[in-house]
Amino acid sequence: MRRALKWLLAAAAVIAAYLLLWPTPLDPYAWTPPLNPGTGPGSPFRPTQQLRSDVDLAAAVIQTKFADAGRPVNFGPEDVAVRPVEGRVYTGIGDGSILSIDPASGETRFFANTGGRPLGVTFDATGDTLYVADAKLGLLSVDRAGMVSVLANEADGEPATFADNLDVAGDGTVWFSAPTREHTLAQVTLDVWDSRPTGRLLRYDPQTKTASVKLDNLFYANGVALAQDESFVLVAEFLAFRITRYWLKGERAGTHDVFVDGLPGYPDNITRTPDGRFLVGLSLQRIPGLDKQRPHPWMVKVIYRLPGFMTPKPQYPGYLLEFDATGRLLRFAADETPNVTAQVTAGAVLTDGGAAGPSEVVIGSLLVPSVRKVELRPVDSSLAAVAQ
Repeated sequence: MRRALKWLLAAAAVIAAYLLLWPTPLDPYAWTPPLNPGTGPGSPFRPTQQLRSDVDLAAAVIQTKFADAGRPVNFGPEDVAVRPVEGRVYTGIGDGSILSIDPASGETRFFANTGGRPLGVTFDATGDTLYVADAKLGLLSVDRAGMVSVLANEADGEPATFADNLDVAGDGTVWFSAPTREHTLAQVTLDVWDSRPTGRLLRYDPQTKTASVKLDNLFYANGVALAQDESFVLVAEFLAFRITRYWLKGERAGTHDVFVDGLPGYPDNITRTPDGRFLVGLSLQRIPGLDKQRPHPWMVKVIYRLPGFMTPKPQYPGYLLEFDATGRLLRFAADETPNVTAQVTAGAVLTDGGAAGPSEVVIGSLLVPSVRKVELRPVDSSLAAVAQ
């Protein structure tokens, strides 16, 4: 009996030493996240409708390319943009391809290949130039013939080859995000574990052809969108569950504040609608087990060392939120089907009914191998929640 007890104590000591001391690739940042509001009754972020897609665009093409590439993670159409006048939908996928899709028929054409990994996509007002945030090459432009040019891959002397999302101003200035200084897109899981604020909001000047840092130390800078009057630019802090506003005009120019905080998931891309609202995809649900231990980096490492069946399982519901220009939540379409990957990283309007009418929207995802078409329905104003 005594011998068995010694063996048990020895085994417990080995397990404790492993959980506390075994090397990991992590360097967690100590901070306290905002409370998780969830999406249930009483939450300011309760869904106003189900997210349902009746049409999956470009599914055959994307799934074929996905299989040809060896089925890597995060291969899907991460962002979507609608070309002015033409009305076709453009998106980038994991093999570097940019596809052009007819939203009515689903007919899909190859448009260009960046040679990297295109993420964010947006057009200038004329539709002549497609701007691309590439995860391997930085900020790119693509002309109507599909010719790719590198605009910027550094900012203020630092590399900026991992670009994530972007928006372009009327004068050709491009605002874009560099999410992390430490990992690649393929290592985004490590960023979620570490939760370190090393992201940047960058500004590309078309006159000087240089990029500069306007906000630093962001928690994984992700989606970017300009206000309709260009008085401010938004940047999603993916790992902090918030959207930050950087003022460009008026007495607050050059300062920043919080646009929306305490989201129920990780905010990804932001797209401005034709009438100045903002569509935001939440690509990952909050992970309570990690949130709770964020103030204690050593505990985050302990959780990381646990066997796979004991670590928190990420959930990828479909969350698409619409905010007005003041940060008020107008609509929230959600697919929370258990154990179903319905992830939404971005949305773009095809036909706009305004906040009071139905809008037809296309949505992108890193994990769902198609561009889905959904309808955002009007909501009674008494059901709209205010994000404080």
